Amino acid sequence: MRPPNAIDFWRGVALVMIFVNHIPGLDYSLVTLRNYAISDAAELFVFLAGCSLAFLTNGSNGGSEPKPVGRVIMRLLLRAFEIWRAQIVTISIAIAMLGAGAIAFNDPLLLEWHGAGPAFTDTVRSSIGLALLTYQIGYFNILPLYVVLLLLAIVFVVLSRWSLLLALVASVALYVATLAFQLKLPSWPVGGAWFFNPLSWQILIVLGFLSITVQRRYTAVWHEAVVRLWPWAAAVVCVGAVIVWIDYRPDPMTVPSPRFFFLFDKEFLSPVRILSMMAVAIAFYPAYPVLSRQMGPAVRYFSSLGRNSLAVFCVASLLALGGQIVRYLGEPTFLFDTAIVVTGLVVLRITAWVAEFQSSTS
Repeated sequence: MRPPNAIDFWRGVALVMIFVNHIPGLDYSLVTLRNYAISDAAELFVFLAGCSLAFLTNGSNGGSEPKPVGRVIMRLLLRAFEIWRAQIVTISIAIAMLGAGAIAFNDPLLLEWHGAGPAFTDTVRSSIGLALLTYQIGYFNILPLYVVLLLLAIVFVVLSRWSLLLALVASVALYVATLAFQLKLPSWPVGGAWFFNPLSWQILIVLGFLSITVQRRYTAVWHEAVVRLWPWAAAVVCVGAVIVWIDYRPDPMTVPSPRFFFLFDKEFLSPVRILSMMAVAIAFYPAYPVLSRQMGPAVRYFSSLGRNSLAVFCVASLLALGGQIVRYLGEPTFLFDTAIVVTGLVVLRITAWVAEFQSSTS
């Protein structure tokens, strides 16, 4: 078991924020990132996935000896398969929860929640779509994004072996083309497209990967750049907070074309959301050492979640759905919501402990 570190800690924080945000109406969502920045916990989670990717693909001595490319590709393929398998299990349980709730409480409306209706009315096609990741229900669409991002990451990691700049240029080119021509991955058997567009979101995992790779290769230069950028990043974070507080959103009918470059769109990950995420990352970069000294138990808690992010994310998604159902059937109060959050935090820590125990005994 690796000791607490900044990436695991912030990933754990992102997981808790995702859990809270996935239960609409909770007062505790007021302390999550989306209320203080144009980006939110989903962007943070994907960016940190890119940071972790740098450690998976590079050697242990500052990245000067990259791991063999064949081994890296195999690791990414196996990880993508593991996440695909987790998605199938998790979304199947979620659909079963909705079905069980509809039966137990005689409420057919639950069968329609979050786009789950086709799973009950068009089971054959929906089952195929689940396996292909083309059929997703609300709040269970981040793992399919992650699967495709890991497959795309293979290309960018290979390009980075020739040049980090080449990998960045390729990522930016795909991002610009996606926004300019509105490229999408289609959903099936229902119409529409993926809620998270991997063709644009890939730039965030690439930025995380390149950030850590550069940090490990050119440590002194990296730290100097962060010091110089920190005041600007803090200013961007403050401006973003004000924009969120006044609830400003660009009017899609008045912005220039291609409009996704100027909106705050989450599906296509508009540039302002990337700028917000990078500003948050730089602004809070110096915070971890301070938090580690002053809030040791909390840092260890969140780091344990981040170390076991896949298992924790799956359980958190199901807990959030359970919280939604409980609040729908009951009478939500602050104490009621507090009980949901506290129970969730305890169960997530148990999940992390079980995952670590299983890893240590396997």
